Amino acid sequence: MAVSNPEEEEIEFKWGKKRGIGGKKKDVQFYESFTYDGDDYTLYDVVYLHAEGVAEPYIGKLIKIWENRDKSKKVKVHWFFRPSDIRPFVEGIEMMENELFLACGEGTGLANVNPLEAVAGKCNVVCISKDSRNPQPSDEALQMADYVFYRFFDVGNRKILGEIDDMIAGIPVKNIFNK
Repeated sequence: MAVSNPEEEEIEFKWGKKRGIGGKKKDVQFYESFTYDGDDYTLYDVVYLHAEGVAEPYIGKLIKIWENRDKSKKVKVHWFFRPSDIRPFVEGIEMMENELFLACGEGTGLANVNPLEAVAGKCNVVCISKDSRNPQPSDEALQMADYVFYRFFDVGNRKILGEIDDMIAGIPVKNIFNK
C-alpha cells in the first residue's frame, strides 16, 4: 500500500491543444500548450526553470512541448543568458542590470530538453531591439517586464551580436521577437 505524504501536494496538470505526432516511431505527441500548477503555458512563452543546487533559476523560451510514449513530459528550451553568465567572455561591454542575451549560433548552451516539471513559472521578457521585424513594446509592457533583451550571445564564438538571421535555433525569428 502506498503511503501518501501530506507535504507532497498534487500539482495540477493538463495538456492543451495538440500539435502533431512525431519521433522515430511516431509515438511522440507534440502540444502547443499546457496548464501546470495553475498557470497556462504556450509555445514561445519565456519561463523560469529550476535546477537542483542552483540558486537562481535559468530563463528560457519554450520551443517544443511533448509527451513521450512512457508518459514523460518534456520541453525544449532556447536559453537566455544573464550578464553574469557571459561577462568572462565579453569584457568591456556595457550591460543593463535587467538585460538578458538570447543564445544563438551553434554549440552548447543554445537549447536543450528538460523535464516539463522543471518549469517554475513564467518570466516576462520584452525585446527592445530596433529590428524592423520586432513589434516595439508599449511603455506599459516595458514597465511590467522582468527583463529586456535586444542582443544575442553566440554560444560557439562566445561573442555578443546585435543582429540575427531569419532563423535562430531552428525557430523563425518572428517567434523570438515580441508578439
